Order: sequence, then structure tokens, then C-alpha cells
Amino acid sequence: MRKSTAGDGPWQAALRRATDTAASRLGSVDEDCWDDVAIRDIIAVTLYALHVRDGRDVDDVPWASVLWWLWDDERVIALVEETVPGADAAMGSAGGPGASADPVAARWCWLNRTWDPDAPLHRRSRASRPDDMLQQSRGLGQELLPAVEARWEGMSRGIANALPDPAIEICTHWAAGAVAAALSAANGGYEVHQRVRATAGAFEGQAGYVSDVGWEFDDTAQQVIGPAGYVVDFDDVQGTVGVDSEHLAPATDHRWPRRSPGSLKDGPPAGLDDRLAQIPHPTCAEDLDVLLGRASNPQRVPEELRQLIRAAHQHHHLDVRRQASPRPHRVTVQRVLHWYQLAEHYPGGPEDRAEVWEVRVTRHLHDEEPECSLALDRKEAEELAERLLRAS
Repeated sequence: MRKSTAGDGPWQAALRRATDTAASRLGSVDEDCWDDVAIRDIIAVTLYALHVRDGRDVDDVPWASVLWWLWDDERVIALVEETVPGADAAMGSAGGPGASADPVAARWCWLNRTWDPDAPLHRRSRASRPDDMLQQSRGLGQELLPAVEARWEGMSRGIANALPDPAIEICTHWAAGAVAAALSAANGGYEVHQRVRATAGAFEGQAGYVSDVGWEFDDTAQQVIGPAGYVVDFDDVQGTVGVDSEHLAPATDHRWPRRSPGSLKDGPPAGLDDRLAQIPHPTCAEDLDVLLGRASNPQRVPEELRQLIRAAHQHHHLDVRRQASPRPHRVTVQRVLHWYQLAEHYPGGPEDRAEVWEVRVTRHLHDEEPECSLALDRKEAEELAERLLRAS
């Protein structure tokens, strides 16, 4: 890995080290790829914060410490905003995400900003027009209006590209994966998808592939130790299992994804069709009961509509739109259309379906207790969503 040069400041050194580490996992870091930039910048701000807190050179911050902090986004947020001058204040600045002149604060705001998954597509790398180009209104004689921001700022995006939530919530575990790979390699550990064989323990003699790396988290030292073990996908063992690191050795009989001939996983799982057929399919009545049970306003659905839905043939669910606002007023509002097929063979007309709209509010990407409200048509759902966003 490249060492920082004498002319580098700490932030430039953090970016360089984070770029090298992310590239070793991703293959490269494309500045026009939202995923790559997010993963790299999360590593960089964590490195920089530990440099500030501990007074170490960026190149001397141990990956074992970085990985401990990358346990989840809340831990990273606490570290950065309690350590990096201006990071906390930048989140509440009137200029919006990225408005700070300080490069660290600006990148921190970018990682915490929210997005519009339905914004116009325009790839800045294709340079079909400059970012500051004005858009002309479609109405004749109207004034030129500022261009709407391109989706993902014109970058490509693959990770969770239907979500408006901040990169810090979506990509922290991806950043942790890049750091874990670097630390595992430095400590002589195995890589994900590396072929291994069990040399002792309950699975002695079995061969398979590493699917994840396990670490011991030392909360006192705020570092990880390991790799302490691995999650291994053995050829002849159902599912995956945890194995201590000392019970594994490298194997070279096959390369990912090939399996031992005749083994349990050499081909589609036996009985897959039978298991798929056993997956429960709730009736329309059961689906409606679940929907009403989690809603804050179940009375919004009148009894006549309930009876119509209970007698329907099939139910369908469509994630229509998600909108979000960043911290300090963090909220995501999701609109979901639940529609129920009233005829056995659906012709496609509005009279052949019944609809209930659900508006879900969460405070974090992994919020497991959303607040749910019901509406009876699209307009009512849109108005409710806008009201909930403003209330945040």
C-alpha cells in the first residue's frame, strides 16, 4: 500500500489509504460510481476521525481499530461527530448537504444526505450536458428554470439504488467488508470464496468455500482480534456453518463456484420445488388483517371495502415511491399500493380491483418498527406522505 507523501495533509492521506483499501476489494474506485465513492469515503472519514482522536499519523491507524468502529453506522456517526471539528455543525447547516467549505465536513454531509431515486437520469461521465446547464420549461414563453439535480449526482449506482436513504446507512457494512478483507489478508487469513478444508472438529475432512470472516470484538480496546473463525459453505453440509480458524487449511481441489462431483451442493438442492410449493400464501383476508393490524388508522378502511377485499382472488403489492430527509430530522416515507384482484382472471380495468394505500414512516434504514397509515387513493396517499415529511 502506498504511503502518504510529505506534501499530503491528513485528509488527503486518509483518502489515499481508503482508496487503496477499497480498490483492493472492489477492483478499482470509480469517482463516477456512487457505490465506490460511498464505501471509500466511509473508510476515509473513519480513518481521519481516529487520526484526530488518537493523534496518530493516518498511515499508522490500525485496521483493527477502524473495523471495530465500522460495526454499524451509528458507531461511525458517534465517532466522527464527537471527534472531527465542524462535522456535527455541518449536518445542520442551512446550505444543505455538501455546503461546507471544509472538505471533511463536506464529505460527511454527502455521506449523510438523502436522495431522490426518481430524479432524472443523467450520467455525468457521458458529459451530454454540464451539470449547471439550465432546463427550459416545457411551457412556451416560460422562463428558464434551474436544472433539477441528476439522479445520484450523475453517478452510476448499483447498491440499493431504489432507496433514498443516506450512504452512511447503506454502505457502512460494505466499507467494513473492504477493511475486513485488508485486515484478514494482513493477518494471513482466508478470503471470501477461498477454497478451504476442515482439518479438525465436527466437519473434519469436509471441503468448501469461505462465505464470511468472523472477528472477536474487544470493546475495551476498541479493536477487533482475528480472524477468529469463518462461516464456511461446505460442499456436503446443508447451509453454512461456523468453524474456528485453527480448524481450517487451504484447499486447491476446486475454485469458486465449482463443487465436488456428487456432493450435496453439486447442482440444484434436492426437493427445491417441493419446498417452494410449501411456502405459505396468505389469503386476501389474511393479508388485509395484517395490513389493518399494523396501521395507526385502520378505521380509514370502511367495512364495505373490507368485505370486497376479503372476497378477492389475489393480492398484489407495489412499492410506488420513497422520499427521505436527512439528519437532524431523519425520516423516510414510503408509499405502497396494495391492490386486490376481484376477478379470477384479471382483465386490467380499475373496476376489477380494490385498492388500499399504505404510507410507512421509518427513522433509519433498519428501523424495524415503521409507523404505518392507510389511505384510499393515490392523491390521499401523496398528501399524507408530504405532510409526514414536513412534520419531520
